[in-house]
Amino acid sequence: MNNRFGVSALIVLSSMSVPTAVAANDVDTSFGGPPIYIEADEFDDDRKRDSWAGQLGFGMSVAPRFIGADEHLASLGFDLKISYKDRFFLENNRLGAVLYRSRFLRGGVIGRWNLGRIDSGSLTAFNTLGEVDEAFEVGAFAATSFYKLFLTGELYFGATDQLKGSSFELEAGYTFEPDSEWRITPILGAVWGSSRYLDAFFGVPEDNPDFAAYEPNGGLYETYVELATERRLGKNWLLKGSFRFSELMNGAADSPIVRSPEGSRDQLEAFAGIVWLF
Repeated sequence: MNNRFGVSALIVLSSMSVPTAVAANDVDTSFGGPPIYIEADEFDDDRKRDSWAGQLGFGMSVAPRFIGADEHLASLGFDLKISYKDRFFLENNRLGAVLYRSRFLRGGVIGRWNLGRIDSGSLTAFNTLGEVDEAFEVGAFAATSFYKLFLTGELYFGATDQLKGSSFELEAGYTFEPDSEWRITPILGAVWGSSRYLDAFFGVPEDNPDFAAYEPNGGLYETYVELATERRLGKNWLLKGSFRFSELMNGAADSPIVRSPEGSRDQLEAFAGIVWLF
């Protein structure tokens, strides 16, 4: 892929991927598998020959209407991953740069477009809750990999009036390859959030007429298991699927929002589609 095409794909496709997710739900969907700064090291040499490499997937996505919701929505989903010289990357709502790299360790800066909570107004019991505006978070990541095993950590800081505080996600996975065309990656993860971060999504102000006032404490608030699989169809195409089950806990699980009839501790995400490799 030449450099001109790479720049055009980065601009055009990134603008396509975000509105699709916003129209359906307010949950950041990763669509499964290792993060791009891990996966980029495994790209074939011929995909890196012009510095640019990546993939674009399209298919069906299922996710909660918003984090903590019982209702799940299906929508058309796009899965975009782009790497430039194994240093700069874009992965759906995340982008960043690898600033340090050694044989077993890499780290750098990362940013994330947080979709907030803007769709809950259509649910009767949530009419009195304020929206959580979309916001860009900044942070850092560190990752290590050995053969097919990987461990990553991502730290984010919010800087807007509604989304202050911090969150940290730890994820570990291993990629099995039953044959040269099939990959299976089970993943375990956990997410921690500060009290100010959790308050944006799970807190309830004192004057709310529908829910009891609630101010969550910071701590571990979500754990999840994920299974991602890929089946190669040819040199530049593959089928991709992922399934993720997560459970809200502690400060998030005790929120009146999650404990309401329209809320749930159990969250499901899934994606199935076809992917073009470039």
